This record gives sequence, structure tokens and C-alpha cells, in this order.
Amino acid sequence: MTPIISVRNVTRSFQSTKKEPGFKGSLKLLLKPKKVTKTAVHEVSFEIKKGSFVGLIGANGAGKTTLLKILSGLIPPTSGEVKVLGSQPFKRTIEFRKKIALVMGQKAQLWWDLPARDAFDLIQAIYEIPEKIYQERLHTLTEILNVNSLLHTQIRRLSLGERMKMELIGAILHWPEVIYLDEPTIGLDLLAAHHLREFLKVHNEKEKATIILTSHNMDDIEQLCSRIMIMKEGKLIFDGDPEQLTKTEEKRLRLTFKEDISQMKLQEILNLDSTKIIKENDRNFLISLEPKAIADTLATLMKQTSVHDIGIENQSLETVIQNLYTQSTQITGFNL
Repeated sequence: MTPIISVRNVTRSFQSTKKEPGFKGSLKLLLKPKKVTKTAVHEVSFEIKKGSFVGLIGANGAGKTTLLKILSGLIPPTSGEVKVLGSQPFKRTIEFRKKIALVMGQKAQLWWDLPARDAFDLIQAIYEIPEKIYQERLHTLTEILNVNSLLHTQIRRLSLGERMKMELIGAILHWPEVIYLDEPTIGLDLLAAHHLREFLKVHNEKEKATIILTSHNMDDIEQLCSRIMIMKEGKLIFDGDPEQLTKTEEKRLRLTFKEDISQMKLQEILNLDSTKIIKENDRNFLISLEPKAIADTLATLMKQTSVHDIGIENQSLETVIQNLYTQSTQITGFNL
């Protein structure tokens, strides 16, 4: 199957002027400015198939938003090749723009002084959506996101969660084939974030829209994405199934003892560093172990303690990614 998004050796650099402190620095800036180059995206390559739901993860400044801007055509790459829906995004043809959407959680895209309904009517005119199809889509989207009663309220008078729902409706009214979501649940309460995730999941499955999502909220990633790409300092250090990532890590042994036991006592029995043992209370502990060490650890515990209950679980995706970020080497990706 031909990929809907193809990125080959893409690099994006920005140049800025560096000012030294004091009046002398100001003069030097005026007479002989010193240029500093920062590479936000470095030699990134990947392909994405139609209907994929991909999570793009990384710390602030890792290059996620820059990459989304390149994919949506807002900025060109410094070098490398990008193809989205068979087009070069930065050419920004009308046909291309009708097939994509970009939603940025920290940036309003609808007209703040207009009621949501008027803003949507403008979008209908811009994208030339037939009246019948427009009414059907608007009804479906407002029902799913439960914002029918807010359509005649000015955007600026809505809460953050309500505004994000309206932003999402405005972004996908034209039924784009590719949707870029940059922190769409930022600032939302638990219920609003849940409804938004459920909608995105259904839309992806039903309409086969290709979605790339950036988020610092691991609930967004774990519940929605079948593939994750992790960026660090502009480089793509992992690309694959999140389950493959967690399975390669340490397991967590969840233990409940019949009697109280101290963390120090557990450390002595198992000869483990304190960072490997998390105390929940006097009888419940979490122990991080290599999979091959679990059997011997349990045998030791059975001999020297009174274990009441045992559970084995994978490390959380958030923990695995934190560990991955502390490593300096690149992880071999998986082409899905």
C-alpha cells in the first residue's frame, strides 16, 4: 500500500541572533551580529499508511510541533523530502489544504468574536461544502461532542474544554483525510478529555482518517495510538508499537504481604537498590525486575517472608519513555 505520508531525511534549522549582556553586547549586536543556528528536526525519516493513528512524543523542544508544521505546509524543510497525499505540503495548493487539518491546543483558529455556528457557516463557504452534507456533519459532530446548546455562544465566552471541542469541529467539518492534533486535550478536565478521545477513536475507525497526535498526556497516547514515534533533540529515536516498547523493559512485581514489612528489610532480602522498590504502604510494594529474575525473586520471598498476593505487570508507557529519554543511544525502530 502506498504511504499517505512519506518523510525522507528531513532536517529543519532556524537561525537567530545571539546578544551578549550589557551595553557592549548591544553595540556588538548592531555592528557585528553573531548568528546562531538551531536544528529543530534532524534527519527524520518515516512512512505512515492511510487510517493510521500515530502518537508523536517528546519533551518540550524535541521538534514535534516543528515536524507537524512541516507536514501541514506551514514551513518548508531545510533539506530532505516530504510527501503528504502525493503533494509537497509547502506548495499549499487549494486541493491539498482541503484534505488536511491542523488543530493546536494552545492556539485558537476560530474567530473569537463570532458565535460558533457563524464560524462554522464561514468554514462551509470556504471549503464549498454542499448544504445537505454540511448540516449532516454539523449535527453529527455537535451531538457526539455534546455542544448543541453552545452553537450560538461567542467562541471567547466558552470554557477551554468547550472551545477545544468547537476547534475540533471546525477543523474536520470538511472531512480531511489527514488530521494533525497538537496537544488537543491540554487544559481539559477528565470528562471533557474522555469525550474528546472517544470521538477521535470513532472518527478514525469510521472515516479511516489518518491522525497524528502530539501529547504529554500518556492517556491520550495509550488509549488512541497503535504506533508511537518518540523524538529527542530533533531526532527520531523510536518508531513502533507501544506494546513492543513496554515488553522490552523491566516488569513490575506487585506484592502484598500478610504482615508488615519495611522497605529496608526487602532490600536486604533481595539485595536490590532502593530505586527498584516502591512502598505503597506497610504491606504493599512494587518491585522493578528483569523478566528473567522474577522466578528467583519469588522463590526467595516465599522462603523468607509471608506473601499474601502476587501480580506481574508491564512498566507504564510513561515510565518506559522517561527511561528512554535518559539513554543517549538511539533505539532501533519498527516499521509498521
